[in-house]
Amino acid sequence: MKLSQPLLFLALALVSISSHALEPWVPTDTEMASLPPFCKARFNEGSPEYKYWMSALGKDYGHTHHYCAGVNFLNRYHRARSKQGKSFNLNNAQTNFEYMVSHAAPSYSLMPDVHSNLGKVFSLKNQPAQAITHLNKAIELNPRQPRAYSMLADFYSGIKQPAKALEIITDGLRHNPDTKSLQRRYTELGGKLPYPESIEPTPAAEAEAAKPEEPPTPTPSSVESAASPTTVPPAPVETIAEPPIGSPTNPYCRFCPD
Repeated sequence: MKLSQPLLFLALALVSISSHALEPWVPTDTEMASLPPFCKARFNEGSPEYKYWMSALGKDYGHTHHYCAGVNFLNRYHRARSKQGKSFNLNNAQTNFEYMVSHAAPSYSLMPDVHSNLGKVFSLKNQPAQAITHLNKAIELNPRQPRAYSMLADFYSGIKQPAKALEIITDGLRHNPDTKSLQRRYTELGGKLPYPESIEPTPAAEAEAAKPEEPPTPTPSSVESAASPTTVPPAPVETIAEPPIGSPTNPYCRFCPD
């Protein structure tokens, strides 16, 4: 039987959505290689690496698989070719980042990047009010995060408010004076040299900014004796229902703490 054109489009859409729904919720090995090292450790619960990152990041590390999944769904969004695939992955990214907001403490070291990524999600969804709210929250939580300033300034440039964009970049340079990307945007937006005078960070901010690129390779003995480190890992550079695969009390969270 020959399908009518509307039915044919519907069938193709369902096939497209189904193909994306079959993608594993957990990042593949190839995808994991593009995520920060604490992500692979989080999906390998009980390993020495997992114990290291739990010691380094604290109890909220138990929620971090949602952060990692959110970043991975954003990556999948950029790779998706169809409108349905992009929508599917963007919705999943939003759901996982919002889980972090509702379950992890605002003081958790990854929360500035969680809000930056939510700002990106809402910008891609053309929801500017929510995008601005989350980018400002990212800056509030960590003024020494250049990415949020750049994203927020680019947003205002896009809606033809260059003066506001310059104001944001200027503030960003005061907190991040040596960041080349902010210096370039400052010049592009008409900022005058010399660059804005920097704001000296507090000792707490300096400790927050001192983040190792990767942890030392832990051994069982070093993990057992590790005290709570003062350094934390760097933030990474840049649902439609999840499968019911969790516990009876939380079927949508495979790796959440009991």
